[in-house]
Amino acid sequence: MMSSLNSAERLCLELAWQAFGAGSVPVGAVVLNQTGEVVATGRSRMYEPSAPPPELANSLLAHAEVNALVALDPHLRYEDHTLVTALEPCPLCLGALAMSTVGRLVYLGADPYGGAVGLLSDTPHTARVPVQVVGPRDDAVGLLVSALHVACYLRRNPDGAVVRVHRDLRPDLISIAHNLLAASAMSGRGRDRRTGTSTAATVASGCDGVGTTAAW
Repeated sequence: MMSSLNSAERLCLELAWQAFGAGSVPVGAVVLNQTGEVVATGRSRMYEPSAPPPELANSLLAHAEVNALVALDPHLRYEDHTLVTALEPCPLCLGALAMSTVGRLVYLGADPYGGAVGLLSDTPHTARVPVQVVGPRDDAVGLLVSALHVACYLRRNPDGAVVRVHRDLRPDLISIAHNLLAASAMSGRGRDRRTGTSTAATVASGCDGVGTTAAW
């Protein structure tokens, strides 16, 4: 699975996994310049007490995309830059993208509950900088990223709106998310202490038999 990703996408997934292990929503984001160099990174820190400046933490606004974009110089324009993120951005993050002037968005997994890419053209303000949108992926990577998001809410609020919407619209993601939680519980969060390798590899194995592979 990981072999199909470029380095920026891999970094997004690593950041998302760090957020999941820290108890935050599993989303990571990076900003690339015109040559593909990473110039900013961020991850969700909504439920964490602190973050390295200028990132936000312990706030419902501490989303991955916001934490990546906040590092950009507000006096410059970024039409030739790309925001790469693990999950389809929500309305907050789409607004931050539009305000930042970043001209390209790449996201890996769809979000049937909060995804809001359609908002980019809804107002003159958000449409003033045309944004090229690439995503979501229609392969195992996209499925796994979306399911990891669901797993977060199954763990945090299993009767909440996020889970209810996915039960109605994407019951397949509910099944994968349960497998992810089971694999995560067996292996422990973060890194496997026995092997020193990323536990994301072990968690991916929880998707076996439900349409994804375990090639992380």
